[in-house]
Amino acid sequence: MSHIHIRQMMGAEGNYAGRSWFYHFRHIPINCEEAEVEKTCQALLQDMAPITKDWNEAKNSEWIVRVYFAAKMILSSSVMAQSLEFAQKTNLRVVNSYLDYYTVLNCLRAIILTNPHVAWSNGELLKTTHTKTINVAVSILSRFNKEVAQRVNHHVAHLKAFRELISYRAPSNGDGFPKAEIDVINSCRFFAEIAQMQSELFEVSVRKNVKGKFALTDDAISQICNVEIDDFDFFDEADCYRLGYLQRKYSIPTNMLHVMSEGHVEDFFGSWVSDDESTGDDQFDPDGNWRILFDVP
Repeated sequence: MSHIHIRQMMGAEGNYAGRSWFYHFRHIPINCEEAEVEKTCQALLQDMAPITKDWNEAKNSEWIVRVYFAAKMILSSSVMAQSLEFAQKTNLRVVNSYLDYYTVLNCLRAIILTNPHVAWSNGELLKTTHTKTINVAVSILSRFNKEVAQRVNHHVAHLKAFRELISYRAPSNGDGFPKAEIDVINSCRFFAEIAQMQSELFEVSVRKNVKGKFALTDDAISQICNVEIDDFDFFDEADCYRLGYLQRKYSIPTNMLHVMSEGHVEDFFGSWVSDDESTGDDQFDPDGNWRILFDVP
């Protein structure tokens, strides 16, 4: 029995927008009207049905790795968000623009990965440009709240421009320019919840419409584990191990929260722990606040 089976047996965390959920949403209700969320969820389920009713091995593999990669984006953003707080505390201001922007961008990537309207295109989705990622994510958010989506679009564009200013123009004024008026941490908590909500809805559709057993293919695993950038190859043994576990123990799509095991989360954050065994306030501790953005296991 997998950790996913155990989580499912533990049941839902609560009810919201006319249905039960495994995750306890706190930031969606702050940013969206419940009636609008309920309407959007119903529309998403309708849009998911044609996908899950015409299921095959390729789609099964695609959606397992899509949700897995979305979960990784949330974990990555969580490491960056903690790094941002540490940089702010220690006046390491030169990295703030980078951490602000990528904390947000990775959460937006999780949104597009878990949305049924965004094509996988044989893994090309993983290489989507920053501008397209922002535009598509904002379009998805607009279905939940158009005004919030417009603000997000403006502020994330400002974060992107500011990161490029610091990185490429080396301003003599340092970072002494107007900053984007966005609460990065709370915004990312909202984005992560949208991704989680979409992944739960997709799991509902799979459970309703998919009959029989389907595999997670080695080719799909390879798209995540084997990365080629500018003729350099990078093999991620940890990803290969985690996806191999899903291949053996739970080879159908589940939601983003459930794809994270306690061991996966611990190892992800632990990979950024200092090799120096000494500790202190002057050393970044990635284990300090795993749940800075999302209620990980």
